[in-house]
Amino acid sequence: MVREMSDFERLSQLLMPIAQKFNTKIWVCEKIGRRLSCIARAGEETYSESYQIYEDERYVVFAEKEIRNEQEIDEIKNFIEILGSKTPHFNAGI
Repeated sequence: MVREMSDFERLSQLLMPIAQKFNTKIWVCEKIGRRLSCIARAGEETYSESYQIYEDERYVVFAEKEIRNEQEIDEIKNFIEILGSKTPHFNAGI
């Protein structure tokens, strides 16, 4: 019997290319009231400080590498938008 991938696993696989490109671990969290719920995680763990690199009204993105370059931040924003358009659960919440 083949086990289906969970939404977390599927979203994490979609996030992997951006984590590899920036050579860091990235978490995408969905805001639920005053709490954050991790809905995807990708990249190599380095056990270093994490940085908030993007936030909108629904999601927060963290990375283990400080990303200050506006072009890189825009690339992450675009990736999150593309990821959301490809994955209905990502826009609708999990």
